[in-house]
Amino acid sequence: MARKGHIRWIFVGAVAIIVVALLVFLFTPKPLAVDMAAVGRGPIAETVSDQGWARVRRAYVVSAPVTGRLERLPLEVGDAVVADRTVVARLRPAAPAFLDPRARAQAVAALAGAEADRDRLAAEAARARADLGRIAPLSARGYASAQALDAAKAGSDAAANAVRAAEAAVRARRAELASIDTAPPGAETIAVTSPASGVVTRLLQQSERTVLAGSPMIEVGDTHGLEAQIEFLSQDAVKIRQGQRAEIYNWGGPGVIPAQVRLVEPQGFTKISALGVEEQRVLVMLQFTGPPSTWARLEPGYRVWGRVYLRQAPAAIVVPLGALVREDSGWAVYRIQQGRARLTPIKAGAMSDEDAEVLSGLSPGDQVVLFPSDRVRDGVVVTAREAPARELSGQR
Repeated sequence: MARKGHIRWIFVGAVAIIVVALLVFLFTPKPLAVDMAAVGRGPIAETVSDQGWARVRRAYVVSAPVTGRLERLPLEVGDAVVADRTVVARLRPAAPAFLDPRARAQAVAALAGAEADRDRLAAEAARARADLGRIAPLSARGYASAQALDAAKAGSDAAANAVRAAEAAVRARRAELASIDTAPPGAETIAVTSPASGVVTRLLQQSERTVLAGSPMIEVGDTHGLEAQIEFLSQDAVKIRQGQRAEIYNWGGPGVIPAQVRLVEPQGFTKISALGVEEQRVLVMLQFTGPPSTWARLEPGYRVWGRVYLRQAPAAIVVPLGALVREDSGWAVYRIQQGRARLTPIKAGAMSDEDAEVLSGLSPGDQVVLFPSDRVRDGVVVTAREAPARELSGQR
C-alpha cells in the first residue's frame, strides 16, 4: 500500500514538473531576431551638399565700338574663338535716314531759303564793300573821319563773314537733299575680334541690324576657368569657408571633379522650393582644381551637385547610420549586452550617407542593432539575424 502511494506521488510530481516546464516555455519571451553590426574605426567627413549649375568664371561681353550697321554674326553658340584673332562681328557705317517725299520737299524748301539768304547777304556784302571804297579815299584826303572809316571796314568784314556762313548752310542743305538710304560705295568695314580665347556662350545680336555704340553683340566664355555655382541653404552656407576642399558629383560624367571653395557670396536670396516652401539660399562658387580633361564634356549651364568638406577624421569611431534612433533631443543606439538590447545615449559627430561618427558612448567592437523596429525596447532579448556582410566606410 505504501509503495503504491509512493509511486502515485512520483507520478504527480513528474506531471507537475512537466506542467511547470510547459508554462515556463509558453510564457518565457522568445529572443527577437534583429540585424546587428559592429562599431569600428574608419574615415568619415562632415559635409554639406546641394545642387547648382556650371558656369564660366570669366565671361566677356563684346560690344559695338561705334554706331553702325552690324552684319550677321558669323559664329554660333559653342564655336571656339582665339583672342585677338577670331573675328566675332563686322560693322559698316550706318546709312543716313531715308528722305520721304514730304521730307524731300522740306529739304528742297530749306535749300531754297538758304540760297536766298546767301544771295541777300552777298548783296549786303557788295554794298558794304562799295561804301568802304568811297569812304577810304575821302578819309585819306581828310574829308571823312577815322571813325567813319573804321565803321565801314567793320561793316564790310561782317558782311563777308555772313556770306561765308550762308555758303556753309547752303552746302549742308544740299548734302541733306543728296543723302540716300545706303552706305556709300567702298565704305570701310570695321572687324571686331574676340578679347579672349574660349567659346561663344551667348549671341546677344545675331541678325543684321543697325546698332548703337556700346550695344552688346556676343558673349565669350573662358572655359578653362569653369566653376560650379551651388545654391546652399543659409544654415549650411554659414559653415563654409573660402579655400575648403570640395567636389562636384552627379554631373553626368564618370567619377567626381575635385574643386575648392572660391567665394561665398555675402548676400542671400529667397527661393521657393518645389514643395512651395520659402528658403533662404546663398550662392557658393566652387572652382574646379583638376585637369581640364576631367570635365571636358561639362558645359556652362549644366546641372551639377556640389559637396563641401567641413571636417574630416581619418580614424574615427563609426557606427552604421541605420543604428541611430532619436532619444529626447539627442541620439542613441541599442547596444547588445549579454543578449539584451540596451538603449545607450551617444554623442554623434559627423554623418555621411552610411555612417555616423561617435564622439562618446560606444567603443570599437560593440555590437548594435541595425534598423531597430518598434518591437525593440530597452532590455528585450535579441538574437542575431543572418545578414550580408557590410564593410564600414566613411564618406563615399
